[in-house]
Amino acid sequence: MIEHLPPQEQAWLGRFFASPNELSWEALLDGSALPREADQVRQWLSLLGSRAAAPLILPFMRDGAVTGWYATTQGASGGYELGDEINAWLGPTWLSRFERVPEDSNDPMATALRDRFGGTVYRFTGADAAAMQMISARLSEFAGVLERRPVATRTRVRPVGAIRGDFERALLAGDETQAEAMIAEFKQTGRLNEENLRYLEVRLSAGLGLWPQIARDHWLIKTLSDLALPPQILADLIEALYRTYIEEAETAGDGAAMRDAFARHVATPYHKLFGSRRGIRAPRVVKAFALYEQLQPSPDAAIIDALLALLPTGTDTSLFEFAPALQPVPTSATTLDQADEAFDDGHFDRAFEFYLRLPANRKTISRLVSCVGTIGTDEARDRLLEVVDQAGDELGESLAPAVVAKLESLKQAPAADASPSPDLAGPSGANPWMRWAEHLQGGHDLAGAERDVESAATNWDASEIRQSSHLAQQFADMVGGLNDDAGVVARAAVPQIYAGFFPDDVPSSPAARPVASLLFLLIAMDETLSRADLDLLAQLTSLLIEQGLSPDDYVSLMGDLEDVQKRIGSYAYLPWSLDVSEALAILPCPSEDARDARLRLFLQVLGQAAGFAHRLAPADLLPIEALAKDYGVGPEAVTALKREAATDEAAAAFLPSLAGKTIGIYTLAEAAGSRAKSALENLFPGCRVVVNSDLVATAQLTSLAKAADLFVFAWKSSSHQAFYCVKDALAGKEPIWAPGKGTASILRAVLEHLG
Repeated sequence: MIEHLPPQEQAWLGRFFASPNELSWEALLDGSALPREADQVRQWLSLLGSRAAAPLILPFMRDGAVTGWYATTQGASGGYELGDEINAWLGPTWLSRFERVPEDSNDPMATALRDRFGGTVYRFTGADAAAMQMISARLSEFAGVLERRPVATRTRVRPVGAIRGDFERALLAGDETQAEAMIAEFKQTGRLNEENLRYLEVRLSAGLGLWPQIARDHWLIKTLSDLALPPQILADLIEALYRTYIEEAETAGDGAAMRDAFARHVATPYHKLFGSRRGIRAPRVVKAFALYEQLQPSPDAAIIDALLALLPTGTDTSLFEFAPALQPVPTSATTLDQADEAFDDGHFDRAFEFYLRLPANRKTISRLVSCVGTIGTDEARDRLLEVVDQAGDELGESLAPAVVAKLESLKQAPAADASPSPDLAGPSGANPWMRWAEHLQGGHDLAGAERDVESAATNWDASEIRQSSHLAQQFADMVGGLNDDAGVVARAAVPQIYAGFFPDDVPSSPAARPVASLLFLLIAMDETLSRADLDLLAQLTSLLIEQGLSPDDYVSLMGDLEDVQKRIGSYAYLPWSLDVSEALAILPCPSEDARDARLRLFLQVLGQAAGFAHRLAPADLLPIEALAKDYGVGPEAVTALKREAATDEAAAAFLPSLAGKTIGIYTLAEAAGSRAKSALENLFPGCRVVVNSDLVATAQLTSLAKAADLFVFAWKSSSHQAFYCVKDALAGKEPIWAPGKGTASILRAVLEHLG
């Protein structure tokens, strides 16, 4: 062991084990040193570097025997603690001398230690041969204890923003385990109160699509509705209620049933959620506010029309327009009493609209300022300031000092925004996403840009950019070209960009392909890639190819994937690599050069697998064999892996018999399900494998979940309705959760469950 120490370590050891120390370094290296002393030296040197908190205690020999020891720390600190520890282990019973070597001492042994580590050096000895023998034995025990002592690590508390970013990435990837780990890290910061932790729990369920779980937790929603909720949490709560209780009636086109369900399940029990929309543009939230306005004693047509105008182009709004029985109040008939009533009831959006219609005076301006404080959007602020400017100085003199101060604060707020760059003037600058990109490009107030983007996924409209290839390319060029701190802010905003431009219930537009490429770049640029990052890269890969890539763009994407694969090539990530290879084999490939690039990526995976072939199991080799056929790779490549792998007959002997058993698989990736079915029937002769890919709860899915002896749920390729169908059918039993969408992930999940 000692002969393999780095040269810089051997240099000072050569100085320590040299005259006047009769135990020489050469004797330790060639094995001629006395075994007892050599073993003790090896025992202490085994702690060198690997346990930096452990001390080093080395012997000094004269006249053929150990006559003392030198001790120091592996660093400049900890000297006093080391002295206390040695005294605790040995004490006056065995020690005749224990002293700290002065820094100006010419003791060559102490000098060698101090030059290397820079810390306090002690020397000590015993009174006689018996004491020396006991000290030697006690020091060996001490070294053994230090070797077994758990490594003390000082956990660096990461910024809350960094943890939040990883949490949102995990939710986008559907990685519940990673998301829960981030919540645990949040708790360790000690900076979150009980309300914040409840928000995280709501966000976790919403991010995983567990909408009924939120909607049916009455007391959770009741409690949270009394709070000033962040926009994202407000959006999650209302979306959960809408999806659970309203969407079925909307899909059926039954307006009366929809309004009745909304009144009973949403508006009546949780009316406090509708105090202000807070600028949220999520379609279900907008529809919920439109329904809520319809249920008012005097519904306002202008408010409903303004809400419906926020819905995506092409949305059927007929169910949300006035029913014949409703009596809308004309805008011109708005009274101060109506505005006051809305304000007193906590309907701040409604009150804001009403006060804006009334003549500006001391009371209306004061109330408008209060409403803007709750609504919290730039649009509301700008509309208020416009009214104040039109009212003139005379009105300003009549306002209370506190109101004047708030107005001044609102006027100053836009000053922090970066001015649009000259070459970006035009209509695109009006879009909040484009303004944010310009803000970053300007490099001013990056902290403000980081705060602004936090609510982007719920409040900023990306549809204009998403549907324009020109604007999408412009946005991608601006954000992709950022450096230094601005680039860090952009990479931290990946969850908001992803959720804003590619919401899960809106078909992706080919025009948005530059933004998808941007997201791939921002994620791949991170120094370390988590499992959630890799899952997002896999999702973006499929998205880009499905949108249609040119041959050159396809080859470039394969090159980027090769770089990622080079960084993560290990057995732990093999299922991800095989799942990506499988998706590429199934998806269209635009040219011969693109097929060659795709093949190079798969060969890279095979080459890396050869480095850990001894770990490969049947669940790994079966998808590799299938993919080799897809890519036209000769069987000799897989045969070479099999020769190294502990598989085939030896491994098969450890597999349980599933003859006569039924394995159910739920996945929306039908090709992967079919491959997994074939592989499992190959692995477990006599078993029956049934694959289901129903989008909604069906009798067939329920029956399969109940009847299957093993039920595999590929949750990253599933529908939420199917999830609850399976959950109810299993009646408390847990399915086998497949972490990925491909064959390799399904097989690995089954084998790990059986193991």
